[in-house]
Amino acid sequence: MKKRPVDDGMNNHIDRVELGQRLRDARRQSGLTLKDLDQAAGLSATHISEIERGKTSPTIGVLIRIAGALGKDASYFVEPEALPDVSIIRAGDRA
Repeated sequence: MKKRPVDDGMNNHIDRVELGQRLRDARRQSGLTLKDLDQAAGLSATHISEIERGKTSPTIGVLIRIAGALGKDASYFVEPEALPDVSIIRAGDRA
């Protein structure tokens, strides 16, 4: 039996559920329905819905088509979110 690697939270990737959530959020922020996006990207609404629900992963070509239809770069959907900037204020510098 093949063992799966343990996810220590340090991996530099996102899973397909998170990718799907990002896709759905971007589509909704753009004011598009699944039908609108399927026409703009040349894909079926069923396939897009499966990606949004994390049931399937898109190929890079499909991701590029969806990203283009949403006016985003494909990396938006696959790169881990940047951590917020942290400021260090020394006790003597506090107001």
